[in-house]
Amino acid sequence: MELQLPGIGYKQGGRLMVTTAMDPVALVKTVAQPDPWNPVGTQPHGNRPQDKAHRKGIAEYLENEEQFVLGAVVLYAKRTEARFEPDQGKEGRAVMPGTLYLNYGAQFDVGDGQHRIGAYSDVIQAHGEDEDPVMNRLRTSGQPLVVVIDDNPLHRAQDFTDLQRNAKPPSASIGLSMDRRQPINRMMIKLVQEPELKIFGKGADRVEFFKDSPGKLSAKLFSFKTIRYLSGTTLIGVSQRTTKGWDKAVNDFVETHEGDARSKLTDLWAGFATWPDIAPVLAGKTTAATMRERTYLASSGVLYAIAYAVHGAVTEHKIPVKEAMKRLSGVNYKRPGTPKPGEQLTTQDTPFAGNLVDVDTAKVGSGRPAWEAAAEELLKHIMTTP
Repeated sequence: MELQLPGIGYKQGGRLMVTTAMDPVALVKTVAQPDPWNPVGTQPHGNRPQDKAHRKGIAEYLENEEQFVLGAVVLYAKRTEARFEPDQGKEGRAVMPGTLYLNYGAQFDVGDGQHRIGAYSDVIQAHGEDEDPVMNRLRTSGQPLVVVIDDNPLHRAQDFTDLQRNAKPPSASIGLSMDRRQPINRMMIKLVQEPELKIFGKGADRVEFFKDSPGKLSAKLFSFKTIRYLSGTTLIGVSQRTTKGWDKAVNDFVETHEGDARSKLTDLWAGFATWPDIAPVLAGKTTAATMRERTYLASSGVLYAIAYAVHGAVTEHKIPVKEAMKRLSGVNYKRPGTPKPGEQLTTQDTPFAGNLVDVDTAKVGSGRPAWEAAAEELLKHIMTTP
């Protein structure tokens, strides 16, 4: 008795591989529990330790997203347990439609995809009731597989390494700009295209979508990742300490207070466009590269400090965003240069001395405690400026 799966066979590196699919419920039952990888142990193969938070995140995604998508998992079977038969007349081709046969009782080993399979298992256990909508969705869905028929277990760890090395994850900026499920992302995409917001240029040509920071000579001012986090911090502050918590809080705020959020962020970015270090760039009188070289306004730490200071002005002192940005325009954002040996920077050189900027080297920090401390100084400036 054999389990039969339709598939497409092909070879890479001389090994037979089969692309097919199974419904997630059947897949979980057909995969062996992975062993932990130990390069000096006696087991011939294994997987990296599971990241519980990552597995939980995939499970929540499967539960909440009807239009879910997961990439293929890579599984392994021995030749005594699995075989592939091409359709008649398709033998020997580079791509061969046919049938994958798996002995009943045999189980696949996981090469790549243990978190996805584990998440499926968690969801199935949590939604076992009859007619559960999540289970119905899984039963009618397929999970793509790449089955490698290979007797050498040492190849599996090498394959995992090669798959990770040869895959290039997207930058945060491009990934976030493509993710339109999140309300904050949708709002920021609309805002960067608003003609009246000159800070973003015409058609968002001042926004870097492909990298998480513009290059030294780039005409872009900010990355999408930066403007998203800056905008979100203006709205919700710094109460959230995890990426997941921050995403939920800012998305809930935008969804619940869309008009207010849009108004605040419009005033925020319109205010930036009037600042004396930025307005000349937008007018073509100087370049973004020069601004980056001469000021701290391309530093994410300084920008996040500005956002947090504005949030404090609005929530603690009822100062509108537009007014807070007007008062912050007078702050000295110029880079003072490296101090001479034996000397130190002071707040006369830059308001960021001692919080974001090292007083001995003038190097800019990026840690959250540093820019939160800088935000306190900026908030003082807002409160003391008429």
